[in-house]
Amino acid sequence: MIAALGTAIVLFYFLNTSDGQPDENELASMTIEAKEPEGEDGEAPSEIAAPQVEESVYVDVKGEVNKPGLYEVKKGERLKFVIDRAGGFTAKADSKLINLAIRVTDEMLIYVPGEGEAAAQVPLIQETSASSGGDGKIDLNEASQVDFETLPGIGPAKAAAFVQYREENGPFASIEDIKNISGIGDKTFEKLKELIFVQ
Repeated sequence: MIAALGTAIVLFYFLNTSDGQPDENELASMTIEAKEPEGEDGEAPSEIAAPQVEESVYVDVKGEVNKPGLYEVKKGERLKFVIDRAGGFTAKADSKLINLAIRVTDEMLIYVPGEGEAAAQVPLIQETSASSGGDGKIDLNEASQVDFETLPGIGPAKAAAFVQYREENGPFASIEDIKNISGIGDKTFEKLKELIFVQ
């Protein structure tokens, strides 16, 4: 009887002080806020970036491979994987003359000579004029080591450094990037800037 009366008094007090509604603190504890997931920097993540589509190029593989022909491959892919696509070397191939580490470019012709065949008769790697602009400028992202050696003041060692930098750091974003190569300073850049470009 006493317990029931006490309960009634508490209930009456609650209804008259809060109009039957929980107070703000209780309401806050009962409310679950829906929040957007946050990124690492505390901000809501932006839209998911679309995956980058890798550019394809076409190369012509001839000579002592099991499946000579035209192949569509990823731009910048190593020659080794192109040879693999062509069925690998034949038993007659003189593979020691082929640099499998070369990155392929569009319209490249790869010729695999046979043993005893004079390499001087047919160039092993023929690149198209895609590395040169119509005005004779050299594209930093397409040029071979031989192309770089045609630039004034660029010998075999520096030409190789151009190719190595591109392989290790990816394509040149601008011609000014060549100043990141050891041995290429402002003076050399001034000599070369009118002879090179990036596309």
